[in-house]
Amino acid sequence: MLIMRKYTILALFPLLLSCKKEKPVSTTPVEAKTQKTDSIKVNEVEYQLDKNTVFGVYQLTDKDIAICMPVQFGYVDLPLSKKYENFLAKDSLPWIYGKDMKDYKYYDTLSVDRLIYNKRFEDVFKKEMKESYFVYGTQSFQECKIKKVVFQSTECGNDYIAYILNVDKNQIGHPLIASEKEIPLKYDNDYKEINKTIKKSAAKESTENNYGFGNYTPLVYGNYKNLYFTYYDDFKWYNKKSGSNCQFPERAIFELDSKGKAKMLWSSEMDLLGLPCL
Repeated sequence: MLIMRKYTILALFPLLLSCKKEKPVSTTPVEAKTQKTDSIKVNEVEYQLDKNTVFGVYQLTDKDIAICMPVQFGYVDLPLSKKYENFLAKDSLPWIYGKDMKDYKYYDTLSVDRLIYNKRFEDVFKKEMKESYFVYGTQSFQECKIKKVVFQSTECGNDYIAYILNVDKNQIGHPLIASEKEIPLKYDNDYKEINKTIKKSAAKESTENNYGFGNYTPLVYGNYKNLYFTYYDDFKWYNKKSGSNCQFPERAIFELDSKGKAKMLWSSEMDLLGLPCL
């Protein structure tokens, strides 16, 4: 009997060794560690403001949100504005010369701006922008693609090119800016004192205060280190029946120095009043 027990134990011994070897093999802790390392790398991303890669985003109709590029007539050092002027002159826009619309169509006439679509125009100006951008709103951000290009052309000359985006407002809130590069923006609700500092610094130069209803109240919605991202907008001016008092909605980026003084580094503004006609 002792001999049989001895052989039985010897027979089971390799199996016990096998179980001990297999027990530590588990991928769960390794995967969790990798995810944690990746998230740390994302948080350590450095951002350098490039004024040429940030654009103002505005809601133009009930359904359309777009990067809006105001045209500066007569500015030869602004390639997009110059190209726009050349396009208008070459195409002899029909509504300016009292002719039929031809292959131009009104994309929207119900909102505050009369938006126009033309396939030839879209083909020319879509090439000037990237296919997708990081779009930041009052709550969060998402990567969006340009799905259509339209424009506004008026007698006053407050023209702009609108690159319509596939934005989800439920995800990001009210749309504010688009950036070619991802911005490690920190969203915080406690900006009361900084709001006061920025308003005091920028109020005298505000177009809204100088030509509009004087309600300029820039609000900080996020920051990256000492860069503060602001907006002035009631988000309802696109609706003609809303009774909005916002004439010059704005997006801006301010830098606060060590003494707490604010300096505007970049801004985007819409002219809803038509300053060239005044």
